[in-house]
Amino acid sequence: MNVASLSSPVRSPLSTTSTTIDYPNLASDSGASTSSSLDFLEEFCLSDSDESPSCMAKPLEPQTCLYWVRMSSLRVHDNPAFTAAMRTAGMRFRAVFMYDPWFESGQHFGLNRWRFLIESLEDLDKTLQSYGTRLYVAKGQPLVLLEKLCIRWNVRSMAYQIDKDVDSHILEQTVDVLATKLGITLSKFDGHTLYESEKLVQPNSAVMTLKEFKAMLSSYGPPEKPIQPPAPRTGVPFDLGLPEEFRLPTLQEVGFSNQETVRAHLLWMGGESVALQKVTTYVKTRAKMNPVSAEALLDKSSLSPYIRFGCLSVRYLFWKVKELVSEDSSLEEFQKSFISGLLTREFFFTVASQVPNFDSYYNNKICVQLPWSDDKEMFRLWRYGKTGFPWIDAAMRQLWQEGWIHYLLRESVAFFLTRGELWISWEQGRRVFGELLLDYENSVSSGCWMKSSGSAFINETMEFFCPVTYGTEIDPAGDYIRTYIPELKNFPNEYIYCPWTAPVSVQVAASCRIGSDYPLPIINHITTGALCNFRLQTIMSLLHSLNTSSPPVSTQPPASGHVSTQPPASQPPASGHDTTSPSSAEVL
Repeated sequence: MNVASLSSPVRSPLSTTSTTIDYPNLASDSGASTSSSLDFLEEFCLSDSDESPSCMAKPLEPQTCLYWVRMSSLRVHDNPAFTAAMRTAGMRFRAVFMYDPWFESGQHFGLNRWRFLIESLEDLDKTLQSYGTRLYVAKGQPLVLLEKLCIRWNVRSMAYQIDKDVDSHILEQTVDVLATKLGITLSKFDGHTLYESEKLVQPNSAVMTLKEFKAMLSSYGPPEKPIQPPAPRTGVPFDLGLPEEFRLPTLQEVGFSNQETVRAHLLWMGGESVALQKVTTYVKTRAKMNPVSAEALLDKSSLSPYIRFGCLSVRYLFWKVKELVSEDSSLEEFQKSFISGLLTREFFFTVASQVPNFDSYYNNKICVQLPWSDDKEMFRLWRYGKTGFPWIDAAMRQLWQEGWIHYLLRESVAFFLTRGELWISWEQGRRVFGELLLDYENSVSSGCWMKSSGSAFINETMEFFCPVTYGTEIDPAGDYIRTYIPELKNFPNEYIYCPWTAPVSVQVAASCRIGSDYPLPIINHITTGALCNFRLQTIMSLLHSLNTSSPPVSTQPPASGHVSTQPPASQPPASGHDTTSPSSAEVL
């Protein structure tokens, strides 16, 4: 799409001044709907009764172009849907974001995610005011809300960004039917990924491997370059009034107490203007950092939350990194790992578009049906960081406090919960990530959890993460542990990862008695790890006996540390596994 190169101010929520987007040199909705809303709209759209909107009295409102703001499109830069809507001539512009009460409870959408979302919406509203309009926020089922608002506002044109997550197409297809029923001109655009997933694969084609995916992309060439924000419309009166019913909700109004909503830190401030300010710092910080180090574990420069909420265009980031590398060759190594992470993210979105029920254990054709246990107490202790293993507990505590953890920690806690120690389903772990992780994207997280649990995407090597010794390889001094488990801060380095082995005298000197001030280990990780590995090896061997196209390879669990070994057996090709499957370590 050719768009004139324009520069539009994006205001920061942290100041009243405006900043200009630094472009490279170039030539929600909630995502959730209920079956009742789908059934309602299907009946509504297919009926020809006199109660349909086509038979209602014509509204007195001026003709309106509606920009449906999705939870993955909270920006104006490189936003084709917003640009198209803003350039629709002869109509009033309205932008609306809808949130469904289904995820209003903190059980589905945690405090940190809610705070980031609300801050991002506030930032977008401030930016829209420079365009002479406001962001309308509506609560309810998106399908029902859209029908009511389209009639109320006399909507004749609508634009939105296509969402990439699992099952989002169901909502979009039904919205398309509604638009047709109401005689609304509809425009849809990609914008959340580098490439259009639906154009990368043919209908009913075989599930690709990562190797095949990268080979295919090589024939497509680089992604399209980002477009500039549109210029504010001229000759159109400002529409800055915002009815009370459409104002942004507060954290208290979505279910959190006054005490909970007090900010304990200034990490992860949401919004497009914040994201754009962070890009250059992110690149230069990550380029100098050892990705497997205590410094990396404690780093807060990640841009993944901004990408997830669409505050930052992934295409803009891709081309901005290339521009920075062209100016500084020392950034080339960083660029390689950065692009690898982006492509892994693209891969999971693409596979998810091919595989129904991609985020589910059931009816998922690429997911091995491992017989997981359902130990609710063990799951609870893992969820709240009370396992007695500091490496695991520190990660879960950071996740609760900040909403983000390093990819090595994500691998470690996923391994511990599933095939490593507790043998609990990856679906339960994914739901916790969905509640707490700022950068949670269902398709990407589901792919990573299936891989970490040994349920899909297994390649020639299978990684093991010892909950005691792996951390010592990355952070021997235990700085990360001391940051998030302050009760252990006075333990000597030699006991920081296994405090239960410290003599009583050491525990007393550290002012922390194991078993009272900090829990004892909930399992013997050596014996449970061996049992889990035996289960996995037995099941994979059985699968191999049904599919003998590849020779089986056995393994034994390592006694300690982080080890990459041969998997128990090759999995059936029908499950989409090959010798070059993705690692969650490659995902931003």
